[in-house]
Amino acid sequence: MRSACSIQLKMLLLSSMQRDLNVDQIKKLWVLDLIIRSGSLRKAALQAKVSPSAISQTLSALERSVGKPLLVRNKGEVTPTQDALSILAVVRPAFDAFDRLKDLNKIQAPQMTWLNFGTYESIAIDILPGLIHRLRSTMPNIRLGLRISRTADLLSMVRKGELCSALITEVDDLNRFYAKEVYLDRLGFYVSAKHPIADLGWEAAKRFGVGCLSPGKDGLPRYFTRFLKQLGGLRPSIQSDSFETLRASAAAGVMVSVLPDRVAKRQDDLLEIFPNGSKNLETGKHRLLVVSQANCDIEEVDFLAEETRRLLNKM
Repeated sequence: MRSACSIQLKMLLLSSMQRDLNVDQIKKLWVLDLIIRSGSLRKAALQAKVSPSAISQTLSALERSVGKPLLVRNKGEVTPTQDALSILAVVRPAFDAFDRLKDLNKIQAPQMTWLNFGTYESIAIDILPGLIHRLRSTMPNIRLGLRISRTADLLSMVRKGELCSALITEVDDLNRFYAKEVYLDRLGFYVSAKHPIADLGWEAAKRFGVGCLSPGKDGLPRYFTRFLKQLGGLRPSIQSDSFETLRASAAAGVMVSVLPDRVAKRQDDLLEIFPNGSKNLETGKHRLLVVSQANCDIEEVDFLAEETRRLLNKM
């Protein structure tokens, strides 16, 4: 009897959607599933590579088409309603089937006995533990050499053959390298959410100064300098070789920091601010790439790029 009631409820909920059940509606259902699996709209936005407001708008549109609330929100976390669970009980098997199809196309682990890999500090914190585990589980006898440095130094080491490959941020000229994009992030201006600086809005940049990544020998990449032009005549007053140092300084409430979105939102202690209160920023597309020498083993690089992409999108 309980099973029959459950089926009836699912059919009732889905009947209101069936006229509009197209690709767009399926995407909305996928977003609902992603929000519930990740536990928050913010984490879902990171995985979907869109803004939290876009995720929120998609959810609202889905709730309007269903005619019922689907999530209970509480301090950033979400809890699915029984209606949401009933809908997902119908659609999740299809999503799981698509995931299994994607697994069939995964790049097989190549036979490697030695890997010398480099990346920069902020991204190393996110991916190296998972990458090491994956490499050792698929290649138990592999020897690993890991280097942490700035993108310019990593590229120099790859060029000289001191590194097999590296995970770097975007630079202007990669023509001499084999490169695969693994993640698309964005830049933003961030302050502490827990200190008085948060109440100042964009005035904080004038009073406390702005910190950003220090230029390498070739300067900052064009996308980075274009983003900084939005400071409206202000110049960064603090420069650092490390996004982590900039993040710690912003979290301490002593300055505004220019940070990649995934670094800033690793915890909930930072708040994004916007020039003159406007949210129409020229977004700095902050690309992450795995690079190697053009004559290196492409199969190995493709495998590392695929694993890195999977780890970054999973977080």
